Amino acid sequence: MAYAAYRDHPSVVRSPIAPRTTQFHVLDVTVCCADALRVRRSIAACAEAGVVRCEPLLHACSSQESDAPCVRLMIRFPTARYAEVLHRLIECVPSGEIGRLMSWRDHLTRCGLRHGH
Repeated sequence: MAYAAYRDHPSVVRSPIAPRTTQFHVLDVTVCCADALRVRRSIAACAEAGVVRCEPLLHACSSQESDAPCVRLMIRFPTARYAEVLHRLIECVPSGEIGRLMSWRDHLTRCGLRHGH
């Protein structure tokens, strides 16, 4: 299985008057269970990034070459670290699926927290 990347990255628009705040995003990545620890350690070494959720997948991944169990890792990082996070992922695990990139607020809403709070 090779990486499958989906590009629906929102552009970051900042007002020149508004103070600069760190924009966090969440990236869903699906890897084999056996590779999850390696990914978590690699991401932990990236400044301001971390795995915020590890979700075991109960069904087989459709694009996976083997029947090995998989997990979906949700990685939180600031926008400025996007390239470093991708590089670390591809470097430590040669195969997986890179899913949708979403804002931190959208991620919280998806997890059931009203209005992303």
